[in-house]
Amino acid sequence: MAKKKRFVIDSSGEKYPFSKGVLARSLMKVGLSIEDAYRVADSVASKFKGTVSTEELIELVYETLKKKFGKKVANRYKVLVSEREVLVCEECGKAFVPFSRGILAASIRSAGVDINEAFEIAKEVHDTLVKKGKFRVKRAELRELTAKLLKKRLGEEFAKRYLLWRKAKKLEKPIIILIGGATGVGKSRLAAELAGTLEINRTASTDSIREVMRKMISKELTPSLHVSSYEAGEFLPQLSEAPKEERIIYGFLDQSEKVLTGIKAVVNRAIKENVSLVVEGIHLIPGVAELFKDKAYVVHIVLTTLDEELHRGRFSSREKSSQRTSKKYLKNFKAIRKIQAFIYQKAKEKNVPVIENIDFDETRKRALDIITEQLLKEVEV
Repeated sequence: MAKKKRFVIDSSGEKYPFSKGVLARSLMKVGLSIEDAYRVADSVASKFKGTVSTEELIELVYETLKKKFGKKVANRYKVLVSEREVLVCEECGKAFVPFSRGILAASIRSAGVDINEAFEIAKEVHDTLVKKGKFRVKRAELRELTAKLLKKRLGEEFAKRYLLWRKAKKLEKPIIILIGGATGVGKSRLAAELAGTLEINRTASTDSIREVMRKMISKELTPSLHVSSYEAGEFLPQLSEAPKEERIIYGFLDQSEKVLTGIKAVVNRAIKENVSLVVEGIHLIPGVAELFKDKAYVVHIVLTTLDEELHRGRFSSREKSSQRTSKKYLKNFKAIRKIQAFIYQKAKEKNVPVIENIDFDETRKRALDIITEQLLKEVEV
């Protein structure tokens, strides 16, 4: 026998499915344990069939709570529901989750909006829904209202950006973001920040890929793979007579070519699974994006720090927050700068955007702008 469905009609006349899970979450907010909350929700569900109004449901919950836990707990529930929680559902309208200003603000930030303004817009969205008496809202409606308020406050470009990143999860190809640059320019930090802001759950580092490859391929077979990128040239016998600067660059290229095998495996796996990915690392030489451009939306950015003293100072700063000491990097600083100059020149030749990382907030904003602008050319919003 088919289960009879239960529905609730709110003050605006909208009908939505009754959810024991949503009711249980509200009950936990007034101090009930998860077990007690679901027992009360089950009890309430057993007392009505068909359709009830919001007011009738609240009264039913109130009486059940008063009987089981006393008037004090029941009154706490009435105070809670008097504030009317906004709930969001997917397009099907079957499952609701509480509206979260923090989650909405995070998604607004993907459009390149300042964090404070993102929270202000999220609050305005919530207040607008409450003012309209819209306490049950479909995700598509929420997206539409957010885009409308973004357009009103910041202009159409920001609304388009927001809609682009909302659409990103449903694209037929994944988004692959590549962040290249020399050692110590801030690639890891930018990759982590972009992944969080753009809600991309998969990240990879070419250093980690190289580390895995070292475990699989012996030092005797590929000595250049088992040392730092700026030392690789010293382990290539064919370069023993070459000038030092030449050995630095050719060693780096030799190591990058070997690591590229691992990079291709990681990126192709993401493409196969249609999962977006952020990859960062020194081995992402400008031009590598062309290997994947037909199978994914690929954006390659090169990070640089042309100011020598600022670049040098980053190694000391990094030492304080990680296990990596600065001595080895500073000893090989000239080699690191040679590799940076090479990558910078290659980026110019291949028209890969270069960001000078001086102020991190500005770097993050510029990276978001570059990524979004490129995707807007390829994805219809």
